Amino acid sequence: MGAVLADGTRLNDAEYEEYKKQRDAREQAATDAYHAEQRKIYHDAQRLGDEAAVAYSAYVSHLKQHPHVYVTFKDDQDLHNKMYDHLRRNLKRADNTPRCGYTKVNGEPCGSPRMTDHELCYAHQRMEALRPEKFDLPPLEDANSIQIGLMHVARGLMDGKMDTKTASLMLRCLQIASSNVANTNFGVEEE
Repeated sequence: MGAVLADGTRLNDAEYEEYKKQRDAREQAATDAYHAEQRKIYHDAQRLGDEAAVAYSAYVSHLKQHPHVYVTFKDDQDLHNKMYDHLRRNLKRADNTPRCGYTKVNGEPCGSPRMTDHELCYAHQRMEALRPEKFDLPPLEDANSIQIGLMHVARGLMDGKMDTKTASLMLRCLQIASSNVANTNFGVEEE
């Protein structure tokens, strides 16, 4: 059957499948580059904030050790106030960041900051992208969701929607997820 691209190029089925793979790979590379850049921005902001806090602490310590220098600064209280206001604004902005729209199996909201232009946080966005099309499993992020996944596998097997080989592989995956759930946090790793 094939397909016709927007530029008029005709592709047979095999060519179209290859075209889709290449397009998906390009989109994934662009997404990965975007996320890497966002992680770098957040990492740099954290690093700069930490450096500012260390410098501020060193400044205050220096003034305490050398009180005569303290007198020569006319606007030291203004500097303290500016630093405090700046840190307070950043904390307020962080508190007001929109949160992930995912609700966990136990009914609790995720609570992590959501990604820009998305409804989900980084971890749930990735989990959603990896969700299988044939079989609907929740993200295996905690013991409750693994239990729900187990019920889905059992139901699929009983309803005849899943063969025994697939069910046994799925149960093995759930077993691995169950043994690994205590070691996961789905947070963005700091570099």
